[in-house]
Amino acid sequence: MGRSVLAGAFALLDTLMEHGEMGLSQLATKSDMPKTTVHRLLDQLEELGAVENARGRYRIGAQMFRFGQVWEPYPRLLQVARQPLRALSATIRTTTVLAVPRRDRELVAAASVVRAEDVIRLRPGSTLPSGLNLVSAPVKSPSNGVVGTVSAVLTDVRSATAMREAVGHAARAISTALR
Repeated sequence: MGRSVLAGAFALLDTLMEHGEMGLSQLATKSDMPKTTVHRLLDQLEELGAVENARGRYRIGAQMFRFGQVWEPYPRLLQVARQPLRALSATIRTTTVLAVPRRDRELVAAASVVRAEDVIRLRPGSTLPSGLNLVSAPVKSPSNGVVGTVSAVLTDVRSATAMREAVGHAARAISTALR
């Protein structure tokens, strides 16, 4: 059974998100689709504002940004998490993130980036990279289900104990604010 049109369009968007701006041939190769199919889908996606074509190179379009702005992993979670994440980063002087479970991965929903090397790999919308040393604590909903985790990038193993307390405090503050 072949791939649906919608699955093909999302595969192209995923490829652009992962690799950035690309030309038609490169995009066809990376997405493992025929060039004619990719061209047809890109024309449709461009018409809808989902992709933009700049001198023969395609990138994610403004319409996708608009869609992303209204996504909420759990009601009010992003709104109540921003300030505690910023305060936590300022206190422990490292990058902090709020990650939420989505299918088989942890998605970065919000981040307070302190370290320049964390900007790309921990931007909201990206998957939390495996192998990253983190100190984490759960964020719980009013029904006590885990809706996400607050994590801090551990740069010095000696500071893990102090960070655990600060991360736990931020996670509890976000959980309380959700009530």
